[in-house]
Amino acid sequence: MLEFRKKVVSTSLLDPREDFRHKTIETEIRYDPLTGETGRLAHFGMIKPQKEDFSAWDTPESHSLCPFCPENIEKVTPKYPSDLLPEGRLRKGQTTILPNISPYDQFSALAVMSTAHVVPLEKMTTALLKNAFGAGLEFLHRIFDLESAPPYQLIIWNYMPPSGGGLVHPHLQIISSSFQGNLFRKTLSKSKDYYRQFGQNFWQDLCATEKKQGERFAGRVGTGYWLTPFVPLGVLGEFMVVFPEIRTVFDLDDKTLDDLVEGMKRLFAYFQSVGIASYNMGLFFAPAGEAENYFSLHARFIPRTFLNLEQKPPDTNALQVVLHEPFTVIRPETQCAELKNFIGVSPKA
Repeated sequence: MLEFRKKVVSTSLLDPREDFRHKTIETEIRYDPLTGETGRLAHFGMIKPQKEDFSAWDTPESHSLCPFCPENIEKVTPKYPSDLLPEGRLRKGQTTILPNISPYDQFSALAVMSTAHVVPLEKMTTALLKNAFGAGLEFLHRIFDLESAPPYQLIIWNYMPPSGGGLVHPHLQIISSSFQGNLFRKTLSKSKDYYRQFGQNFWQDLCATEKKQGERFAGRVGTGYWLTPFVPLGVLGEFMVVFPEIRTVFDLDDKTLDDLVEGMKRLFAYFQSVGIASYNMGLFFAPAGEAENYFSLHARFIPRTFLNLEQKPPDTNALQVVLHEPFTVIRPETQCAELKNFIGVSPKA
């Protein structure tokens, strides 16, 4: 039922780097096994992660200008009306949930994750991550208790400036919406089509198939299956965790959250080993209340980088923006082989 299709195309040229000798360069066009949309594997080895000096952003002046730092958060960030959140802001550990003053939707919250202004990956502790995601889940539960609660829930994360994060102070976006966004809508729709055609959950089949084939299955952390997608969405690849038996925001219990956070810690250890210091993340839930078991909870982690640190060009270009087609400079199978060495090793808290 699952098909991993690809087509290899070749370019011939006379390479000036090799005294104009004839050379053939291959590009792979891959088809996503769920949506059928294409992605390109090209520019192999041409783009590397660029890591900036975090300490340059961790200064008293930066703290004084940051709305999320402890000396400012109470004075300059908004609160929720009492009929929505009686306490105005929701707190769990160091995390503070507050309204996004520039919202993306009707219910668009921020989870300020830490009192620290700069939190590099090696300082993303288990407690910090669990409190941040736990607070986000509690907020989504509160919203779902409303009569007019939207059906779709998302937790997304822009970590560090290459990802589009406007502030380095770590924060999650917590969104409850009636509008899924194009990728989420297509993923839900195609998952439902797959379930109706084959009587199977695509995500469960994906995990079973990838585990059997082994090329893009990095391993399990608790109930989470860690994979590198056949068609990555990022220039530096993509990493995915799927919880086959978990569906909605109400199914994500404390054990599943522990498994997610533990897997993230291991992924971050891998990121540090290869110099990845920025990413986008999305955590996708099935719509609560739907009876069909066609969708599974999953998270996507897409590394981001500047192409260089002099002009700081972004890692997006016309392929992604105009054609809406991802391209990747490293094979998912290569990344998976590297990640396997970290998924099986538990990092320090």
